[in-house]
Amino acid sequence: MAKSRWTEILRCPKCPRTGYAELCEIGPFRNRIVRVSEDFEIRTDERGNDFQCKFCKLPALP
Repeated sequence: MAKSRWTEILRCPKCPRTGYAELCEIGPFRNRIVRVSEDFEIRTDERGNDFQCKFCKLPALP
């Protein structure tokens, strides 16, 4: 099975920072974060992984 790979565009709702996250599919309904641009970081909670602005600590918008 070929693994899908894609890029998500990220933006902070408060400051003007934008960035990207590269993801790949590792199984049905299972994704892996490959890379996140330098202004954003991965946030993990009970629902899974998400992205947030490193400076404002707010969840990134698509």
